[in-house]
Amino acid sequence: MPRIWFITGCSSGFGRQLAIAAAQNKDTVVAASRDPTKLADLASQGVIAKKLDVRASDAEVKAVIDDVLSTVGPIDILVNNAGYILEGGVEECSHQEIVDQFDVNVFSQIRVLRAVLPSMRAPAIAIYTESLRNELAPFNIEVTCVEPGYFRTNFLTSGHKVTAQNHIPELDPGTQATRDALAAYSLHQPGDPVKGAQVLLEAFTKTGRCEGRRLPGRLALGRDALAAIGGSIAREQEMLDSWGEIVGSTNCDDVSN
Repeated sequence: MPRIWFITGCSSGFGRQLAIAAAQNKDTVVAASRDPTKLADLASQGVIAKKLDVRASDAEVKAVIDDVLSTVGPIDILVNNAGYILEGGVEECSHQEIVDQFDVNVFSQIRVLRAVLPSMRAPAIAIYTESLRNELAPFNIEVTCVEPGYFRTNFLTSGHKVTAQNHIPELDPGTQATRDALAAYSLHQPGDPVKGAQVLLEAFTKTGRCEGRRLPGRLALGRDALAAIGGSIAREQEMLDSWGEIVGSTNCDDVSN
């Protein structure tokens, strides 16, 4: 049965590839972008373009979602994809630059969720994603946080990566290596976004290789993501092994060990 997708940040990168993959799967796709003219070429595949600035007010976001619900239908799969990278040390990034990034990468997701979730709960009668997962489980709505590695999109190019305007040379010993690595990695990332979008399509629709699987709370994507998460697990296990006895000695006296 065809599903209705609502995907933010579709003008480029993963959002665009996922919109294409879902449309080719014969699903109905509503692709949102701040500039919907960048989605014009997707119309031939049946993708419905919607203008949405994820930094808009709750009322404006809700108006867009209400329009989709009334003209297209109830949303089955929501993909909060809009976001960008802010390059710079803590002292280099201004308060406004940090606020702007959080507004797009975090708070905008909550705005969209508030607008969409009432309609997603209706047929069944947020680390916030994990809280949301438990909150919505009784309504048979699954929530997952996709943790992708580096995929060969334009995410790291100058048009999509924001660099702190304030540059503090004294911080270069700690920040320059990261800047250089991002520049060198740009357009040379190991992941294929077409293949990544296909995996997400199968995961979200429980088809193909993902048939019969339940989405995890966090879903890695890409070999480099697996390596990074594996390394993080190993470091955390090392901490538990070396510090466990000390940091676990804090129970009240009336609590058994």
